[in-house]
Amino acid sequence: MKKFLWVLMFLCVTSTTWAQTATVVLAEPPTDEWKNQILANLTLNQGSFSNWVQGGINFITWQAGLNARFEKDNTGINWLNTLKLQYGLTYNNLQGTQVTSDTIDLESVYSWKTWKYINPYVSLSIQNQFGYGFNYTTTPATQTSNFMDPGYFTESVGLKYTPDTVFNTRLGAGLKETVANQFEAVYTQNQNVLTQLGISWVSELNLKFSESSNFDSKLDTFWPGGSINLTVAEWDNLLTIGINKLLNFTMEDDFRYDSVIYNGIQIKELAGLGVGFSLL
Repeated sequence: MKKFLWVLMFLCVTSTTWAQTATVVLAEPPTDEWKNQILANLTLNQGSFSNWVQGGINFITWQAGLNARFEKDNTGINWLNTLKLQYGLTYNNLQGTQVTSDTIDLESVYSWKTWKYINPYVSLSIQNQFGYGFNYTTTPATQTSNFMDPGYFTESVGLKYTPDTVFNTRLGAGLKETVANQFEAVYTQNQNVLTQLGISWVSELNLKFSESSNFDSKLDTFWPGGSINLTVAEWDNLLTIGINKLLNFTMEDDFRYDSVIYNGIQIKELAGLGVGFSLL
């Protein structure tokens, strides 16, 4: 009987020790892993007219894009890196081929979670294009830009306000370098690099309606001091509605104000059906 009691006590102690050890092993994993996403899309539109009394011109338009997002988020920091690539052409039988989209936009924002909603940050953004840009309002068309001509580099440090997961805005001191070569007379005051110190203000809104439908909006402004008319503002809006796993409808509205390039607001609107798929 005593031997039985000793064996039973040994089993109870062993079971308790094993259970405590198992609890430690099953602890929750750290939450600072990277969250990565790469989305690619292709949109195609075409129209053809033959003996059509009401008029019309034959055209074909295509645009390819890639949007990547790499984010590390934990209790201490948030590090968000985004990449936006776009290129598109339009052909019609009267004007030939024209470039309609040409974008390289890279941004990295690193913030420290010092307070609940407001946190210090540092950021770097690079804006460029793949190839030639033209002004098609002149006859013949006039070349206005090229790869790294101009190219924009902006560094900023300040405070970032994040009240929730869908909206954030940040304000800070900014340093902007504009590089140019062939078109330095237009963009950089006849020098290879134009450096400007000013104020950077960026706001972002990201709404997700479903797994394949979302709305993204970003307002990026830089004021180099002096007249308010020298402010450079870029407001990009993209609505994506998923029809099925492959097809989607997209509508893009972009607004630009840069008095150095054009004394007014530039507007680009694109809408169409296309294919979209995830690469990561």
